[in-house]
Amino acid sequence: MSSRIAQLSMTGVALLIGLLLVGQLRSQARPTEISSLSAQDLSTLIETLSNRNRELRSGLSDVRGQLREYQLAEPQGQSALGVSREDLRRIAAFSGQTAVIGQGLSLRVNGELDPISVNDLLNELRNAGAEAIAVDQIRITARSVCVLGAGTLEIDGIQIGRSFTIQAVGDPDGLLTALQRPGGIISQLKLFVNATIDATQSQSVEIPATRQNLEPKVARAVP
Repeated sequence: MSSRIAQLSMTGVALLIGLLLVGQLRSQARPTEISSLSAQDLSTLIETLSNRNRELRSGLSDVRGQLREYQLAEPQGQSALGVSREDLRRIAAFSGQTAVIGQGLSLRVNGELDPISVNDLLNELRNAGAEAIAVDQIRITARSVCVLGAGTLEIDGIQIGRSFTIQAVGDPDGLLTALQRPGGIISQLKLFVNATIDATQSQSVEIPATRQNLEPKVARAVP
């Protein structure tokens, strides 16, 4: 838009120069009229034309300078816009608003886990560096919590049953080491619940976007 304004301004200046040249040519085409002018009138006319030429040259120089500034600023603006868009995509991905894909871990859980056990397992994955987590394709966000619903486990109002899959995007070795370390979450759960947890590393784990509305209901951004 700025480049277009500058181009239109240059066009206007060029038009004025053209009109001035036409006027000069017409003046030359009327030698009788000019020859009838006094020396003082001719001097005034020449001075007027010279002043107008200087003004037009100055205006044209200013417009060219603005055009150069616009041309230099355009790549910088596009670069800043690209950075902003990339930041927005990254925030949307990590908050759960968009799907993500990457290496990570898949856990197959089968047994009698209670809500506390499931939440402990999800928190252990977060603490181990998981960047995105899903339970049976339910995206886990900052609001997600496992609860006991009508006779079965629920996350974000969706039932998950006795057998379910947990997927996490993150460093596969780091995630697996955190889960299977001596005294870790899997070792602790084996002492209290009757369930099996099988972990498998993967180079391609896809996590869907959340279906929940993440807009804050109470919190407001600080100006």
